Amino acid sequence: MYTINRESLVRTFVELAEIPSPSWREKSVMEYIIKRFSKLGAVCTRYKCGESHNLLIRFSGAEDRSTILLSGHMDTVIPCESVKAVVTSTRITSDGTSILGSDDKAAIAIFIEAFEFIRKNNIKHGPVEILLTCAEELGLKGIKGFDLSILKAKYGFVFDSSGRIGRIIVKAPFHSNMDITVKGRASHAGMAPEKGINAIRVLSEIIAALPSGRIDDESTINVGIISGGMATNIVPEFAECKLEVRSIDRRKMNAIEKQVRETAVRICRENRAKCRIERTLEYSGFSISPEEKISQLAADAMKRVKIRPEFVSMGGGSDTNIINSSRIRAVNLSCGMQKIHSTGEFIMINDLVKGTEFVLSLIETVK
Repeated sequence: MYTINRESLVRTFVELAEIPSPSWREKSVMEYIIKRFSKLGAVCTRYKCGESHNLLIRFSGAEDRSTILLSGHMDTVIPCESVKAVVTSTRITSDGTSILGSDDKAAIAIFIEAFEFIRKNNIKHGPVEILLTCAEELGLKGIKGFDLSILKAKYGFVFDSSGRIGRIIVKAPFHSNMDITVKGRASHAGMAPEKGINAIRVLSEIIAALPSGRIDDESTINVGIISGGMATNIVPEFAECKLEVRSIDRRKMNAIEKQVRETAVRICRENRAKCRIERTLEYSGFSISPEEKISQLAADAMKRVKIRPEFVSMGGGSDTNIINSSRIRAVNLSCGMQKIHSTGEFIMINDLVKGTEFVLSLIETVK
């Protein structure tokens, strides 16, 4: 249905991948993106966010058709200062000394090449908004700092998941962070250890009493950081740990959080220590039925270009979580990246091609 220029698509992706863009330092890749989209007739607007900018790209279209939102992010994890893409006949990798950056530059390359195709073939379409965020890898900071109310779209398609083209993520978790600080009593560890209350030991009891890892098909908990103490000859007065709780079901997340609080308070009381517990919601989850219109729009567009749709859940968060907290209904979609956040990252060229075909089909499908 669409004959994609593979050489052009690969060249665009490699050019993007080889521009360093760690979180908050997206300026160079943003300038490249603006240059490419401006030549295609888009209006590109930067929106200040933290130490960088989010980028909104708008294409006008037939006013009797719905506006759709395409989205991805511009930053990558490190190491990314000197990416050297290695291209074979079937795949693109880094040279093994850095990440590749297909998370999420595959999405950006696909968007650029889709609109190159639209311009060259004079394809009619409705209005399209493309939101590219900064600092996504630092906890969705870019999208959290963007005013989603300025968008006109009712439906959003975020391209920020790994795996083959065809995966439609319709469920993603709520995610909260918790800090537990234990206060014991300092004392000389050699001369009067019995006068102290060892905060590290108390915290260790708390951590050992908590569930760990996967709790059920929808929920996880992980203690990721611990700290405490000043010297080996001092009974430590303070100890702290940071943990996260995730669940597709908010009620389950709340129940796990309650268990954490009750466990920490009980063990501290038993050891004559005190504790302070702080909790923040990192982002809300979403759960979308495969029968909803947003899901069917994505599935129908895939079927038009012979891609098999697969509705799945995801254990991680993305900008999709924040977008779904607004009036816009959104799904996350795979853009073909594999082994992300590692120096073994790669993407199959056929997935880049199929992703471009899918975006074109989506733009034409949505009425």
